[in-house]
Amino acid sequence: GTIVKYIGDAIFAFWNAPELQVDHSYRACEAALRFRDQPAQFMNGKELITRIGLHTGVANVGNFGSMTRVDYTALGENINLASRMEGLNKYLGTRVLITEDTRKVAGSKIITRYLGLFRLKGFEKAVGVYELTGRAEQEAETRELRERFAQALATLARKDFAAAEAAFRRVLEISPQDGPTGFYLGQIQELRATTLPADWKGEITLKDK
Repeated sequence: GTIVKYIGDAIFAFWNAPELQVDHSYRACEAALRFRDQPAQFMNGKELITRIGLHTGVANVGNFGSMTRVDYTALGENINLASRMEGLNKYLGTRVLITEDTRKVAGSKIITRYLGLFRLKGFEKAVGVYELTGRAEQEAETRELRERFAQALATLARKDFAAAEAAFRRVLEISPQDGPTGFYLGQIQELRATTLPADWKGEITLKDK
C-alpha cells in the first residue's frame, strides 16, 4: 500500500496507486489483519486501540494543490466512506470494518462477519458492513460466532424484537464481550419505541461520525 499522509493520530493509505494492483482489495485486507495482530501496546496502563476502515471504489488520485505546494492524495466520496468505516468501529466495538464492495473484490481468501446495513452520516444509501475476522484458513475459529450472529440479525430484520434480543444474548454465551452484539442489544430498545417503515430491512441510521 501507499501511505499518503498522517492526519492527527490517523494513517491515510490506499492501494492500486501509483502502481496498478489487480488484487488491491485483498492486499488492503491482509495489511489490516497484520496491523490488527501486532502485539498490544500500552500507555499509562491502557491498551492503545487502532481501528481500521476499508472501502473499495473509484477515487480521484494524483497531485493536487498549486505550483508552490503539491499534495499527492486521493479525493472523493469513496474516500469519505472508508473514513466512516473507521469511525463506525467505535460504535460496534470492533477493530477492522470493511464495506460489502471490498468484501466482494477481496474474494474467498478472507473471512468476514456480516454486521448489517448502516446509513452513515453524509450518505443517503445504506451500506453493507462486515467485520474482517481473519484469513480463509482461520474460518473454523469464528464459525459459531458468525452463525449465531447471522441468525440474530435475520430475526431483527423481521422486526421480531423479543426473539432477536434472545438470539443476541445467545451470542454472548460464546463471546461475552462481543461489541456488535452489545450494540444491537442497545439498538433493540430504541427500535421498540420507533415506528419503522413497512419495508425496513434492519437498517441502522447513525447521525454522528
